[in-house]
Amino acid sequence: MNHSLTQMPVLRKQVIHQHSHQADPGKLERDTARQLTLAVFFDWVILNLSLLGFLLLQVPFSQLAGREMAREFNLMFLIFNSIWFIYLPFTDTYRVFEGARLDLKIRDLFWNTLIFFGLITLVYYQFFFQAFQVHFLMQSFSAFMLLSTVSHYAFRYYNRNKVIDLTYAVVGGGNTNLKYLDKGLSSIYGDGNVSCLGRFAQENLPGVPSLGTYDDIETYLVENHYHIKKLFYFYSDLPKQMVQRIIQLCRNNYIDFEIVPIGVDFFERGVHVEQLAHLPIVRRKKEPLCIPHNKLLKRWFDILFSIMVLLVILPFFPIIALLIRLESKGPVFFIQKRTGYWNKPFGCIKFRTMTVNEQSDQKQAVKNDARVTKIGAFLRKTNIDEFPQFFNVLLGDMSVIGPRPHMIKHTEIYSNLIDKYMIRHEVKPGISGWAQVNGWRGPTEELHQMGKRVEFDVDYIENWSIWFDCKCIFLTVFNMLKGEKNAF
Repeated sequence: MNHSLTQMPVLRKQVIHQHSHQADPGKLERDTARQLTLAVFFDWVILNLSLLGFLLLQVPFSQLAGREMAREFNLMFLIFNSIWFIYLPFTDTYRVFEGARLDLKIRDLFWNTLIFFGLITLVYYQFFFQAFQVHFLMQSFSAFMLLSTVSHYAFRYYNRNKVIDLTYAVVGGGNTNLKYLDKGLSSIYGDGNVSCLGRFAQENLPGVPSLGTYDDIETYLVENHYHIKKLFYFYSDLPKQMVQRIIQLCRNNYIDFEIVPIGVDFFERGVHVEQLAHLPIVRRKKEPLCIPHNKLLKRWFDILFSIMVLLVILPFFPIIALLIRLESKGPVFFIQKRTGYWNKPFGCIKFRTMTVNEQSDQKQAVKNDARVTKIGAFLRKTNIDEFPQFFNVLLGDMSVIGPRPHMIKHTEIYSNLIDKYMIRHEVKPGISGWAQVNGWRGPTEELHQMGKRVEFDVDYIENWSIWFDCKCIFLTVFNMLKGEKNAF
């Protein structure tokens, strides 16, 4: 059950009773250490079984009995296990074990395991390439991720009644601050594992239980310290000496005292804290594609994927070009100026699907548009008209997945009507996009249609990952095969 702020007045006594068995910090530490040790141990066993199992499929056990082969085998496993235990402290999978959401742990486990297998692959090619084939490493990685994921979920299910919830109280802060804090904590610990006991302030807030005024903080902490794990402090008018006493009191009673800077809720996507000399500086958290190595990863993916697609479809280009020219006069390709990366215009390449007309840069295609040719209607329905844009990708003007580029006229209009419209241009435009695979494509006759498109585009920018791109590619192909009502 999620103890949201609106439910707190009813649940406060229930929450306190529920956590009364957690009064012994030493027991909590021992339970957490035991769970962490078991999780690491099971992952280590699964890792070695995966490596050994697929190696034995390649090299019969009888061959390993030879002295030379056995020496290579033992040395390889010694090095691989040494790398595992040296690398383990630097991973995120086990760093925040207590209470963190399981899906976040599995995500961290995947990336950390991928790096580990990359390291042991380098060692393998350096020392063991002549003894064993490399296939067993790739197979072992897949088996480890599958079995380890099952293990983590089974372990969580077995300990489902022992999950340690995060109970906290706040000092000061308004409704917006508290909702922002609750949302952030729930995103890490899970909706059902976060409980707010209440708020200290001079004035009360509707739906939020009051723990008293600022003068009651010290008394409450002394009497109820075993119920509370964290005390979050928002800006208030408390004297510095009183805040220092509260910090010391929290430390004496094993309560985490944490300061939440006022104004962090201004940034919808979260904040990043940097150290400037001895001052903490809070700024807007960067989108994933503002990080250089993510940009580089996406660019490499775009180039490789575009080359593969073009190698498949280039033989069909002359046939398509011939059909276009036979039906109507004009160029085979239609190059239209559209808004691109950082709001700079570029020439977007498409197969020409309309008769040559003067409205092509001003008016969107509509259903049963008289300008669309017969072969053009087929190309648009199947999205084949967009294939030349893979050349745009290779030229660096576009990406395989991203917000669809709009006509410059539409950018001028909608940038004044939709608040987040220009955010779309923080990344390269795409041949397909998150908005398109969710059905928001085609003409935008009403403002809300463009608004939904922008909403999905911004969601893509703020949550990009290489897997997100792969998901959009899969859905694009799936939609092409089943047909789309707005493709005309």
